[in-house]
Amino acid sequence: MPQPFTEEELKSNDPPRFTETRRVRFQDVDAAGIIFYPRVLEYFSDAYMSWLQEAGIDIPRTLELGEIGFPLVRAEAEYLRPLRFGDVIAVEIAAGKVGETSFTIGYRIRTGTGRLASIGQTAHVCIDRATFRACPIPDELLSLLVG
Repeated sequence: MPQPFTEEELKSNDPPRFTETRRVRFQDVDAAGIIFYPRVLEYFSDAYMSWLQEAGIDIPRTLELGEIGFPLVRAEAEYLRPLRFGDVIAVEIAAGKVGETSFTIGYRIRTGTGRLASIGQTAHVCIDRATFRACPIPDELLSLLVG
């Protein structure tokens, strides 16, 4: 497993690898009027799936074939400032780190004014779905992650 991202790496102003703009929905906030904490992880996941799709990686087809999978083995988020209903935000893929059979994706969420609202990361292992054993990351995904 590659080393996790440091807080400094995630907070850097390096250009993101991918950005998805979205609006915080009413159902995404809690009774205090701020983002309900698991929604940030959903935003990370949505951006990851959009990034793969934009790169031409057909995840539904990959899952349908049933040969390989990319289960999540670790997820974390740090909340730096509140997000509220109606806020327009940018969810960024900051970078990827790869090992032989696993990879970690770093994320940032920025407010409409560009201020960091959240950072986080997810770690995934590539598996052979028939045996559930770790296997090498497919070249198509590897090139996107290190690109």
